Amino acid sequence: MSYSRRSWFVLAPLLVVAGLVNGWNLHGWPGRINDDEGTYVDQAWAMLDHGALAHYTYWYDHPFLGWAIIAGYAGLTDGFDRAPSGVMVGREVMLIAALVSCALLFLLARRLGFNRAWSAVAVALFALSPLAVYFHRMVFLDNLATMFTIGALAAAASPRRSVGAALGSAVWFAGAALCKETVVILLPALVWLLVQHTDRRTRVWNLGLFGVTFAVLVSSYPVFALLKNELVPGDGHVSLSWALWWQLFGRSGSGSLLDPASGTYSLAHSWVDLDPFLLLPGVLLVPAAFFLKPLRPIALALLIQVAMMCRGGYLPFAYVIAMLPFAALLIAGVLARLRPSFALVPAALALILVLPAWSTTMYRQSKVDGSADSRAATKWVIEHVPKDEVVVTDDYIWLDLRLAGFTKPVWLWKVDTDPEVMAAILPHGAASIDYVVMAGQADSTLASLPTLRQGLAGSELVERFGDIEVRRVAR
Repeated sequence: MSYSRRSWFVLAPLLVVAGLVNGWNLHGWPGRINDDEGTYVDQAWAMLDHGALAHYTYWYDHPFLGWAIIAGYAGLTDGFDRAPSGVMVGREVMLIAALVSCALLFLLARRLGFNRAWSAVAVALFALSPLAVYFHRMVFLDNLATMFTIGALAAAASPRRSVGAALGSAVWFAGAALCKETVVILLPALVWLLVQHTDRRTRVWNLGLFGVTFAVLVSSYPVFALLKNELVPGDGHVSLSWALWWQLFGRSGSGSLLDPASGTYSLAHSWVDLDPFLLLPGVLLVPAAFFLKPLRPIALALLIQVAMMCRGGYLPFAYVIAMLPFAALLIAGVLARLRPSFALVPAALALILVLPAWSTTMYRQSKVDGSADSRAATKWVIEHVPKDEVVVTDDYIWLDLRLAGFTKPVWLWKVDTDPEVMAAILPHGAASIDYVVMAGQADSTLASLPTLRQGLAGSELVERFGDIEVRRVAR
């Protein structure tokens, strides 16, 4: 039996289990809790429908490879005409990305020196943790960027130590950066791994080829902006440099992980609440991993991400996604170095604590239909509201209304913030709005959207579906 065949006998059942766990109730859980999901799927639809990079003005908030992948999948599978809801197309892509990530993670673990059993443990942690499943399902660019990053690490750790491995690693990592630009903070860890897996005689050449290839591919993004005269700010157009400034400095910080009163601490606490058996042990094992040469770049990758949480900047909701594969590798890698008698202790704890906790959480999640209210509200609007009326709503419902033939749905965040929307669809301000369909918004949000606030103030409740209200705006 060949090496690859033996590995596939271990990996294939893992992928089946991972597919079942991550795909079961894919539409129902998690619910529609973050309309970034809708945004990326809507932008993918815009690529297919009218050849635009976004459903509104594309302002370089992120590179567009991520939703281009979603668009490609939707085009190949007739997704937007087939799926029960637009966002489901994106979630199907996330499921595929999770399975590809599992296969690449197994390959990376083997190239780091794990045996098949411990490689399988790393994949199981990454694929089956309730924390991982929760985020793997949602349509976040981070899932695609993480998939490409694991591929880059696996290529860098190739036992061939060849120029081709360095080239492949650069291509994979460029794909990661062109999905989610913030992944470049992991570049030092990737380079360290590449150094470990190159021969001294060819190291300079390999690293040079890696650097040039990565730089050339990633520079296609600013070159694209330059060709459109959108690299630097100017009158009447968006710009890449302004978007980067806003991403780094323009948003309010979430506070430091070291501050228990901060938003960052609260978000990190929610991750541990969802599953205390993956991320927290992985972080705690970082110091031990630095004593193990093959794991040092992996430990550095996780340490960089934890350090970024301590700086006090803005922390995205999906930030944890890129931390998960490194936590899984560190847990499996450190335990693999223990004596068999010592390894019995964590194995017993897994049987007594982890498996029952995960099973209970997964069973509960399988029975939740978190998108039911949103789908019901969408159905009501489609059946009762004329398709040429102005409906202000979230980015989940927006696409389903467009797919149903509505001509003037408006994403709520574009009210007052997009001059084209105000001029073309809302020329009379709140008086141009017919319906508002969304969950309640914070006072601070409405304060920044005065037209929407005025429309809500002059509206009446027509129907309610859970937290989502359908309100008719008085003329």
